[in-house]
Amino acid sequence: MAVITVFLVAEFTLELTDLIDRLLKLNTLNTYNYALSQFFSLVILTEIYSRYFIKLPVSIKWIVYLYAAVFLIINLMDIQKGTCPTFYSNISSSIIICSFAAAYFMKMLKKGKIEKSLFIVNIFVFLFFSVECLISTTFNFLVTNHLEWVAPIWLFRGVLLWCLYLAFINLGCRSGKIRAW
Repeated sequence: MAVITVFLVAEFTLELTDLIDRLLKLNTLNTYNYALSQFFSLVILTEIYSRYFIKLPVSIKWIVYLYAAVFLIINLMDIQKGTCPTFYSNISSSIIICSFAAAYFMKMLKKGKIEKSLFIVNIFVFLFFSVECLISTTFNFLVTNHLEWVAPIWLFRGVLLWCLYLAFINLGCRSGKIRAW
């Protein structure tokens, strides 16, 4: 199964369980979903960038995987203690992913050749995770202040997330990794 398909199926599953949890007003899975999403996004996007965008050295990939695993364990232990996972661990994950996107932009500038599908995905990855980094940095402000101040930021994040998913679906279809049944 292609890594793009795995990414999309896992992210949609996490989004769907989050939605169901919110509709049933259980609010127990959200903290687990957040920790899993942080881990999974970093690991799978590292693999996607290594396969499609830039050739990452194996040592760098393993350092990122180890970092993701350590923060998954820390977040799960925090959840077990009854504290919510911190959004601050998401900052470094977002910076790592933005670094991959920036490295691809630099590669494109050096080569002078642009592949349209990869370029579009890279733009949305960079935009989404830049906004995600800003949201994680200012999370207390975004949670405790008036909705009219913060709603546009959350709405913009949601639009970027949809664009990111659509860009990955487009990349998967164009590369032949996702086919209609």
